Amino acid sequence: MSLHARLLLAALLASACAAAPSGRRVDPDAIGEARRPEPPGRYASPRAIAHYVDARRSAAAGDWARAAAELQLAVGHDDRSPELRVALAEALALTGRIDAAEAEARRALELDRSGLASSEAHVLLGKIHSARKQPERAVLELRQAIRIETDLAAAGETPNGEPWRLLAEVYFDQGDEGAASRVLDDGAVRVPGDSSGFREMGRAALEKRDPGHAERYLKRAVEIDRTDLEALRLLAQAHEGLRRTPEARADHLAVLKLDPDDAAALLALGKLSLEADDVDAAREWFARLVRAAQDPVDARLKVSFQWLEAKRPAEALAVARDGLADAPDARLQLAAGLALQDLRRWTESATVLSAVKVESGDVWITARVSLAYGLSRAGRHAEAEKALDGPLSARPGEVRLVTMRAYVLDRAGRASEAQQLLHQAIDDHERSASDQELPELVEALAESLSRAGRGQEAVDALRAAVASRPRDVGLLYALGTAYERAGKGDAAVAQMRALLALEPDHPDALNFVGYSYAEQGVRLDEAERLVRRALEIRPRSGYILDSLGWVHFRRGEYARAIDALEKADALAGPEASILEHLGDAYRAAARPGDAAGAYRRALKCVSDEPPADQVRMRASLERKLRDTTAGDGRPVAR
Repeated sequence: MSLHARLLLAALLASACAAAPSGRRVDPDAIGEARRPEPPGRYASPRAIAHYVDARRSAAAGDWARAAAELQLAVGHDDRSPELRVALAEALALTGRIDAAEAEARRALELDRSGLASSEAHVLLGKIHSARKQPERAVLELRQAIRIETDLAAAGETPNGEPWRLLAEVYFDQGDEGAASRVLDDGAVRVPGDSSGFREMGRAALEKRDPGHAERYLKRAVEIDRTDLEALRLLAQAHEGLRRTPEARADHLAVLKLDPDDAAALLALGKLSLEADDVDAAREWFARLVRAAQDPVDARLKVSFQWLEAKRPAEALAVARDGLADAPDARLQLAAGLALQDLRRWTESATVLSAVKVESGDVWITARVSLAYGLSRAGRHAEAEKALDGPLSARPGEVRLVTMRAYVLDRAGRASEAQQLLHQAIDDHERSASDQELPELVEALAESLSRAGRGQEAVDALRAAVASRPRDVGLLYALGTAYERAGKGDAAVAQMRALLALEPDHPDALNFVGYSYAEQGVRLDEAERLVRRALEIRPRSGYILDSLGWVHFRRGEYARAIDALEKADALAGPEASILEHLGDAYRAAARPGDAAGAYRRALKCVSDEPPADQVRMRASLERKLRDTTAGDGRPVAR
């Protein structure tokens, strides 16, 4: 029984005592058991009850230290109550006083060996031993609780399913899945209709990124209780993790049958529709979400970001503007500004993002970072730098602000200042022993060095960082890209393969290796397998689709290449490298007019590329455009 429930029962007991016949003797030093018939001579102490009610108020306010103090006073007025002892033990545990909690739980067992309080005491002791990494002792305590609950059920009490669930968790953590399943099956028999054990085991498996095991537990939870909304939601997550979209969709629909206005299900169904390119269905689900929402602004914000994630910024902008028409909101202004940036409408985005005021806190910081990025992309470098002055004054060490300032300086041709800024930030973090954000700063420094043509220095900086953090996935990936920019293609591929050995489903590393093979024209079957695996993980990535198109191009499959590259262009927007590939595919397919159009579009966005790449890319595109318009039918040279 939870502390909240126990306190409520105590309040009810107090009411019963107040209504007791005048001839009944009330012992001021005793409080009776709340959930069982009172044995002869056991009555409630009003003082104990008063402290019990005060503890309830403190617990409701989240003040567990005060709750523990009040319960200590209650126990002082009735030290023979096992319920009070267990309540005190729980409160002490929640304040971190584990040894004291264990002592109180054992005192409760001395007072009651076979009742509800004893079951709860064994459960608490099981939790304590589990937290102390003492699984054998935890198992003994929880099996004692199960024995008591089974006996109480035979006597007509409603059993509590928590001991079965906790015991299964102990076995699961020990890797004994069979024992965990057997315990949960037994619990399902003893506590009919209680799906919590299987549900929580499914949740634990999801937290361990094991959707396969999670699915098995959660299916069983839904079989036991088809009205368990949380189990259905978790089952949908498991099916999404297994990339079984039809089943995930069915799970969300089952949630809506139980609760037609469930916001999470409506949002998820809209997202799944977008992944299936069913835009009309997505609009319907999102419209239902907004209509049903108690907070329409929050609903529109979620919908807008779903459209942004789906690479449909025009839809995201429309949703954000609809919300802003109803009421001004900084979060919707941010969403609108980001959508305008995805549409490359830099000046409009700057106007919208500038309107987000300082009172918006983190939203304002994010808006300023985005504003600086957009202004820099528009060539307004001085304004971009100024946009970061206020946030940096308020939060001088915040990494996203420092790295954006470095990016702005780089684009303004002030690479040495950018690198000096990043070196200083790295030194500051190392001196303060605040190294959680160091990888991001080192990655930004390596980017700046690479853009400045100092590729070996970028590699050296990242290798030093990886030496102290050998399993940091971000640093490992950055090192691979640094090798490539330094002209060490074989080392780059080897580094990415090492990353994939650590994290086999890293989509960017899969794409990197696949594209590298395609660029070299080697191991094309493996290249396609790697790229398609990356697409399974990130199906709406224009850059991964570009890699797939280039694999087809290298095989001479020009129609398939064009199909993939046109989709990549639609998803990623005007990107010079994708458009160059598309022009090459058109040209190889004897479509010179389309090829010339692609090359011209690519030339318009060459300035978006890193400075070191712009000269090479512009020269290549201008040459290809001349050859195409002159009717040169020779194969594309790369």
